[in-house]
Formats: sequence, C-alpha cells, structure tokens
Amino acid sequence: MHAAPEMAAAEFARWQKLIEVRTGIHLPTHRKTFLQQALLTRMRELQQTDYNKYFVSLRDGAQAAIEWACLVDLLTVHETRFFRHPESYDLVRSFCRNLLQREPDSRQRSVQVWSVGCSTGEEVYSLAMLLQELQQETGPFYFGVTGTDISYPALASAREGIYHLRRLVGISEEQRATHFQALGDDYFQVVSPLRQRTCFVQGNVNDIRLAKQQMFDIIYCQNLLIYFQNDKRRELLNGLCEHLRPGGILVLAPGEVLRWQHPEMMRIDNKQCLAYSHRGDGRVAE
Repeated sequence: MHAAPEMAAAEFARWQKLIEVRTGIHLPTHRKTFLQQALLTRMRELQQTDYNKYFVSLRDGAQAAIEWACLVDLLTVHETRFFRHPESYDLVRSFCRNLLQREPDSRQRSVQVWSVGCSTGEEVYSLAMLLQELQQETGPFYFGVTGTDISYPALASAREGIYHLRRLVGISEEQRATHFQALGDDYFQVVSPLRQRTCFVQGNVNDIRLAKQQMFDIIYCQNLLIYFQNDKRRELLNGLCEHLRPGGILVLAPGEVLRWQHPEMMRIDNKQCLAYSHRGDGRVAE
C-alpha cells in the first residue's frame, strides 16, 4: 500500500472548512500536521490513499455518519482527569452549599449540573462525588450531572465508569474506597449508585441553540472553548447562558475567554477561577 500524499494548502483549507462547519472546531494552519495524521490513521484502516475519495465518503448517508463519528473521535483530544482544577470545584461546592441552605425543605432541594465536553467522564464523576459528599454537611438533596460530548467512543467509556489506577490522580484513598469498586488488575469502576446520578448524551456544542431547553444550576465548561475562534466562543457562551437558571453559575477554565460580556451574567469575584453568575433579570444577549 502506498503512502498518502503530502497535504497541499488547498486540501487543508477544504478539510479545515468542513470540520469548522460541522463541529465549530477551528484548526489553525500550525495544526495541519495533526489533521494529516488523524486523516492518515483513519484512511489506513480503510485502506485508502486519496484525500478526495475519503472526503467524498463523508458527505451523505448512514455510512458517512458512522465514518464521520470515527474521524471526529480522532480529532478531539480526550485530555482530562479527576478534579482537574481544584479551585473551580471549591467554587462549585461553596455555591451548592449556599444554594441548598436557602431551601430548608429537603424534598424541594435539588442541584442539576451540566458538564460540557465531558470526554471520558472524569469531570462528570468528580462533580457527582462532590455533590454526594456535600450531603454529609447539608443533609439529603437530589442531584443529577449530565455530560455531553461529540465523541461516541468517549461517551461509551464514560458510561462504563471504569478507570485504571493511574487515572485516579486527584482521588484520595477515602474517595476511592467510597466511590469506586475494585475490579482487579488495578482497574476500578464508579459504584452503581453514583453512576445512576449521571447521564451521558452525545451532542455537538456547535448546535447548542438547537438543544432541548433543559435548565441547569451549574454549567461546567472547561478546556473546550480553546478549540474555537473568538467569535464562536462568544456565540457558544451566549448559548450556554440560555440553559442556566437564574442565580446559577457558569464555570470556565481560567484564561479561556477574555472580555466576554452578557447582560444576564456577572463575573464572580474570584482570582483563582473564571466563573459567572446569572443575574436572572430576563434580558436577552445582544
């Protein structure tokens, strides 16, 4: 089998446009090698050597949709870990504590969280563990954590909730004993009661305004916006706000967005985190 040819500038531009239109993800010129490697990996599996033929195969039909999902999985970086930014989780914990204290009736108390770009589930389960542990302090309340991602394989892994010991960085021994079940060979699975508090759904953040209008108290979106250009980042953030309950919070990664403003959102005064609170005055973003 012959090696695929070097990718010309025009060919790169065509793939760049396709990926941005379908996913919103922008691949700058310096990531041309990354794109080429991803394409070649998939093309070798299909025994193809022509970029154009592979491009055409992604256009229409059920098989094209399946193939596109396989390619997207290669194009998305699943870099994540449990409690990745501890200061942000501290902020979530403090917010939930205050939220729950305002509702004395445990039957009415609930917290709904959305993890956007959840990858293989570490972020979702970190949030679920935090909420489960908070009940020891606040008393019982209902909670649910929804994770969305564009990658089907990543979501399949997340639903299983099985991780090797080396991926449990950030998890204390007490948390591992409480929230995980040992499977052998240094593999651990999130216990069933905690998994039942989570839901994993395939979704393209590029279509966020078309999503079902479910509302959340917390939207946790870290290390996702870096894949989008500035105008697209603002569009996505405005879309996320439409799913945030009045008084809820939007948690981003530090430095992920600059000079974003929204009439319904107010920056939370916290030097270690980047987060916004929903004012709840009903105004619409410009």
